[in-house]
Amino acid sequence: MPRNANLVGPNVIKLRHQHGWTQDQLVSKLNLLGYYFTRDIVANIESRRSVVSDVQIRALAEAFGVDEGALFPAKRQAGQTMWLVDQLTDRQRRRHTSGTPSADGQ
Repeated sequence: MPRNANLVGPNVIKLRHQHGWTQDQLVSKLNLLGYYFTRDIVANIESRRSVVSDVQIRALAEAFGVDEGALFPAKRQAGQTMWLVDQLTDRQRRRHTSGTPSADGQ
């Protein structure tokens, strides 16, 4: 499994620390809610070594008392996205005016 296999690992760590829980305490809470987790599963999620299933996302959100979306990183701000679009547009414009073919062959 590739490193960085999930997006939620860093927020699981953050929420766990905000609650003052160890990994073992989080596992206990998840198991009491009826979900099967081990400390190794939590450690692999937090270190982003394993993919997180939709059921695991639901379980973690329930244990932390947050919406499932709170486990994911914040979306990019519109300005950041537009900056990237502007950069790509400028690059394509420079290629076109310099006579270098663009990626689509035009």
